[in-house]
Amino acid sequence: MLLMIGLLGALLFRQWRELTVRRLELSRQLEKREALVAQFRQEIDGTSGELEQITTTIDTVDATLQELREELDALDKERKTLRERRLQPLILLDRQTLSAQRFWELTIANPDFGETATARMAPTEYVDDWVSGRVYLVGADTAEDATKRATQRFSPSLGYRVQGAVAFRRR
Repeated sequence: MLLMIGLLGALLFRQWRELTVRRLELSRQLEKREALVAQFRQEIDGTSGELEQITTTIDTVDATLQELREELDALDKERKTLRERRLQPLILLDRQTLSAQRFWELTIANPDFGETATARMAPTEYVDDWVSGRVYLVGADTAEDATKRATQRFSPSLGYRVQGAVAFRRR
């Protein structure tokens, strides 16, 4: 009986020892996993702060882009308005114009200007300006004299046409 109690005690001691070893092993694994969870939580906290910063930055960039788009739309509208208005300067032909008693507005056009070698390198606005006609201010006693003076400067053989002389009035 004593032998049985001894064997039973040895068996219980062995099971207790195995359970203790297993418990220690599980405790170590639990500590390692808890350390990993803590490390992941720190990384998550760090990345969530970075994510908030990135989100704020993206919102700021989106707002800036929207402002720039609105500004670009306004500039496009202004550019379109200026193009439609088509400002043309009045250009004096020569110094004699200043001594004339009357001034005449002449529209001088060259419909073939776009086909010349000069026009190939010129901006399209400049070419369009010549094709549709440019306004010049010429000093002369009569409309015929003004047309003759303009014809001397802008030769019909080069494709220029004087389309009409109108008495100049200050606007």
